Amino acid sequence: MKSRIIDAKFFSAQVTSKTIWLFISLKDLNNIEGWGEVSLQGKESEVYKIKNHIFNIILNQNYTSPYDFKNKLPFSNIVEACISSGLMQCLWDIQGQFENKSISSLFGTKRSTIDIYANFNRITMDRSLAGVSEEAKKVALQNFDFVKFAPFDEVNPKMETNEMLSTMRMGIDRIERIKDVFGSKTKIMIDCHWRFNYEASIELLKECKKFNLYWLECPIPEDIENINSIRKLRSTANNFGIKLAGLEKKILKEGFSKFINAETYDVMMPDVKYAGGPDEMMEIEKLFLKNNVEFSPHNPTGPISYLQTLHVCASVTNNVLMEHQFEETSYFHKLLNNLAPKIVNGKSSIDTSVSGLGNSINKNVLKDIN
Repeated sequence: MKSRIIDAKFFSAQVTSKTIWLFISLKDLNNIEGWGEVSLQGKESEVYKIKNHIFNIILNQNYTSPYDFKNKLPFSNIVEACISSGLMQCLWDIQGQFENKSISSLFGTKRSTIDIYANFNRITMDRSLAGVSEEAKKVALQNFDFVKFAPFDEVNPKMETNEMLSTMRMGIDRIERIKDVFGSKTKIMIDCHWRFNYEASIELLKECKKFNLYWLECPIPEDIENINSIRKLRSTANNFGIKLAGLEKKILKEGFSKFINAETYDVMMPDVKYAGGPDEMMEIEKLFLKNNVEFSPHNPTGPISYLQTLHVCASVTNNVLMEHQFEETSYFHKLLNNLAPKIVNGKSSIDTSVSGLGNSINKNVLKDIN
C-alpha cells in the first residue's frame, strides 16, 4: 500500500455531565477515512493543545504501512501516547479498508466471539447502598459472568492509613450489596483507582477475603518506587484466592517490562488508546504470554475504542476478558453509523469480514451533541 494522509480531524463529544469522548479521523489520498479514539478523562485540554503538532508528523508523508510511522510518533507521556495511539488506530482502519480486510484479519483472526465483563460504576449515579443494589440488579438481568465496580468513593490517597480504613467501610458495604445481588455464580472485580497505600491495602484484602473476589484492581499508585509493595500485595491477594490487576495507563511494551520482571500483577490491562494502538496491543500480549501474565484490555470509554479492542481480542492468542462500560450513555450506539455488535450473556460477536474497523462515527450526531 502506497499512500499519504492528507487530512486529520479532531472531535469532542460530551456524552454525560462527567464524560467526554475524543475521536480522531484521518483521510488518505484515496479518500479512505479511518477512526481512532483518544478519550483521556481529565486531560482533554492537554490532548487538544498538542494534537496538531503530532498530526503534522504524519500529514502529507508518503508511507506503505502504519509501521512506517510508529517510530516517528511520540510516546513520552500519557497525553502524547493517547494521540499517537489514536493515530495508529486510524492508520490500521485505513489499511484494512484498503486491503478489504478487517483489522483483526490484518493480524490474524483467531475467534469471532469475545468474553466481556460489565463495568457498571459510571452508570451508578446514586452511590447509596440502595442505588448500588438497583444498578447491580439491572446488570444481573444481562447474565454477565464477570462484573466490575469501584466502590471506594470516600477514600482519598492523601489520607493517613487509619482514616483510609475508617472511610473504606462504605465501600465494603457496597461490595456486600453487590455480592448479595449477584450471588456466587458471577465473578466480581473491584477497582480501587489507586486510592490506598500499602498498609491500608493489606487490611482491605483481609476484609475482601470473605467476598471471594475474582480480582482487586489498582489498590496503590503504580510508580516504580511501589513495585516491591505491589509484588507483596499480589502475594497476599493470591493467598486469599484473589488476583491482582492493574497497569491500565502504561505505554508501549516498555511500560510494562519492569512490572512484569518484578512479578507484580496476575492480570495486566493495556488500553488501545494509550498503549500504542492495535499493533502494539498484539506485541504486548505476546510479551505477557512469555511471562505468564494475563492480558485483559482496559476499555471503559467510547464506541471506537470498544471496536478497536474487539478486533485486538479477536486476534490475540488466548480468548481474553475484555472490559465494557455498561450502559453509561445511549450515545455509545447513537454515535455509530452502523450497529455495534451486541453483547449477549457476557459475550460479544465480531464480524471479521468487514473492511478495517467496520464502523465509523456519525458526524451529524456529533454536531447535535455539541
